Amino acid sequence: MKRPKKSTVIKIALLVALPLIALWSFPRALGILLPALSPFLGLTSVLTTRTVGITLLAVLPMTAHIVWMRRFFCRFLCPVGYVSETCGKISPQPWRGYLRLPRLGQGVALFTLGGAFSAVPFFLFLDPLALFIGAVGTATYWAYGLCFAGVVLISLLFPGLWCARLCPLGACQDLAVDLKDLAVGKWSGKPVPAGNAGQVPRRIFLGVCGGAATATLVNHLQVTGESPSLLRPPGAADELTMRALCVRCGSCVRACPETILHPDLTPPDLTGLLLPVVRFKTGHCLDDCARCGEACPTGAIACLPVAEKNERKIGLARVDQEACLLSREIECGICAAVCKRGAVVEAFSKDSYTASIRIDTDRCNGCGACVNICPPRAITIMADTHD
Repeated sequence: MKRPKKSTVIKIALLVALPLIALWSFPRALGILLPALSPFLGLTSVLTTRTVGITLLAVLPMTAHIVWMRRFFCRFLCPVGYVSETCGKISPQPWRGYLRLPRLGQGVALFTLGGAFSAVPFFLFLDPLALFIGAVGTATYWAYGLCFAGVVLISLLFPGLWCARLCPLGACQDLAVDLKDLAVGKWSGKPVPAGNAGQVPRRIFLGVCGGAATATLVNHLQVTGESPSLLRPPGAADELTMRALCVRCGSCVRACPETILHPDLTPPDLTGLLLPVVRFKTGHCLDDCARCGEACPTGAIACLPVAEKNERKIGLARVDQEACLLSREIECGICAAVCKRGAVVEAFSKDSYTASIRIDTDRCNGCGACVNICPPRAITIMADTHD
């Protein structure tokens, strides 16, 4: 077997060391900044949510770079591209037959962008940056780990196949440059290659229309298996949009200082797998925190000011009156004292001469501050089914 070059050995060492160093030193920044650089995620997010978030500020200059220089992001910034390229160099017999295969990545990208017009972007999870963060993040997602391992295996067996033919982010870059060449050619009067002149507009039209039509049909299907106790982060999109827009990168999970966000490993159906759910086992949603929305690269969780975030309901508090200490004539009321919104009220009945806890549903946002403070654990947060 041919001995690997010294430069290849160094690249392999860096391949192992750099993610570990990055995740040890600034895991939250890595989880937020890397997905925010993806034009594929940024454009799809804008089309799906119909809003322009702060992450677009990072996407716009990156888009300008990739239009000016083909595959700029792939060559200089993409961590998955670096992994794929390094694995390809390790392969003893590089395979170039992928050049004859169709560009599946372009079909995936266009289908996803078309679906975004109807709020169902189908293949966002294949974005390499979301894939990388989900696979190597501090809260590693096993599903992303398997997908990332699949990219590594493909790159070892078929060098160049992932980047050149399968990656949707790379395909978006190629499409942007192709469109620029067509526009410049028509404006300047220079001849345009025959393939690009007809194939690119036709490919875009068919892919976008196919995705939009499929998404429209999906929107008319009821999301099966919805649980009334399902809690999402404050500012989360509606359930159908959430399942389509969330790339399961885990950035919101890592950003939560109270660690109340967790990937859903037991959803009612597979479309909800790894979506963020709220569980108040370790804390509650802080009134001065909106990090989950700030960390979300796609707008699945809206990036809101703290005051507006506090007005978004996670759920509603429910009191088990039989378990409550007041119903047993034991002085308590600590839940009412801890609620900053005044949503937990200690009521007194003159008829029965007893005290009880009542929840003001207009004020309660389901932050969970009253859940763990309750000595008998008589309070739970349930999804608000009236929204």
